[in-house]
Amino acid sequence: MATPPTVADATRSTPVVDRSDVLVVGGGPAGVSAAVAAARSGARVTLVERYPYLGGLASGGMVLVLDDMVNGAEITTTGLVGEANPTLDNAVRARAMPYTGWAGFAYDAALPRAALREVLREAARREIRVASMGTDLLDLYEDVNRVVPIRDRRWVVEHVSTLTADEIARIRDLGVVVTTHTNRYLFKEGEILRSRVGAEDSIVPLRSLQDAGVHVALATDNVPTSLFHPIWHAVARLDRSSRRIIAPGQRLGREEALRAATLEGAYLTFEESEKGSLEPGKLADLAVLSDNPFTCPEDRIKDITAELTIVAGQIVHGPRNGRP
Repeated sequence: MATPPTVADATRSTPVVDRSDVLVVGGGPAGVSAAVAAARSGARVTLVERYPYLGGLASGGMVLVLDDMVNGAEITTTGLVGEANPTLDNAVRARAMPYTGWAGFAYDAALPRAALREVLREAARREIRVASMGTDLLDLYEDVNRVVPIRDRRWVVEHVSTLTADEIARIRDLGVVVTTHTNRYLFKEGEILRSRVGAEDSIVPLRSLQDAGVHVALATDNVPTSLFHPIWHAVARLDRSSRRIIAPGQRLGREEALRAATLEGAYLTFEESEKGSLEPGKLADLAVLSDNPFTCPEDRIKDITAELTIVAGQIVHGPRNGRP
C-alpha cells in the first residue's frame, strides 16, 4: 500500500520532518508559506486548495488544517470530501467565516469540475478515500476509475435522496458505499420528493440498493443523534406531515435495518472484521436496549435507548458507569 501524503500545518511555520510528498491545505499567505517551507525541505509539494480561514475542517477543500498541532508534527490524510462547481451565494457565505454555524461546513470548498477531476485522480493514486454528497460526482468517480481503479477503495456517496436504476448499477460497479440522511429525505421531505419525482420508488431506494448488492450504512446527520431514528425510517418510511408511507416497496425489514446501522457502518470504515456484529474474534462492545427492536410496536423503534453500554469491558453508560 502506498504511503498516504501528509498535511503541513498552515497555521504556523511547521518544519517538514521527512522527505515524503506533502499535500498542503491552507489559504492565502499561510498556505503558501507552508508549501514553500515543505519545498525547501526537499519534499514534492501539492497546494490543493486556498482556504480562507484556519483552524477548521475543509469540507470539500480537502482535509484538515489544525491550529493546535504540536510544533513539527504532521497529519496523515486518509479521506476527503469532494464538491464541484463553486457558486456565488456560497462565495458570499465564505466571506463571513469564521462563523458560528454548523461545524465542518466550508462554503468555498467547491472546485471547478476540471480541477476536481485532477484532485480525485491524485487522491486515488495516493489511496485517499473520497466522499461526495449525492450523485453529482458519479461521472468523476467513473473517470478516476478508468485511470486508477477504485473498486476496492470504498469511496462514498452520502445523503442519497433519489437514485435511478442506472445510478444504482453504476454505484454497484464502482464498489461505492452509500450513506443515508433519512431524517430529511424520508421523514421530513418524503412527501415533497414524492410530488416532484415521477418514480416514487427512486426515493431513498434502500431495497433496490440492497438487492443490487450495494453496501448501505444508515446515518443520522447529527440530529436526532440516535441511530434508532434512521432504523425506524428505513422500516416505516413514514412522512411526518402527510403520514403517508413513502415508496413502500423500498422498505427494509427490521433485521436488515439493524444490520445497515451496525455491520454496514463497520464496513464503511474497513472495520467489519473487528466490530459491527457480536461473534468470536470481534470486539465485545455491546448495548443493553430499552426495548426489543425485533418485536416492539413499529412506532416505538425510534424511541429505543441504551440502558447499559459496555466498551472494552468497561461500563461506559448506565449502572456502575466506569467500573468493570
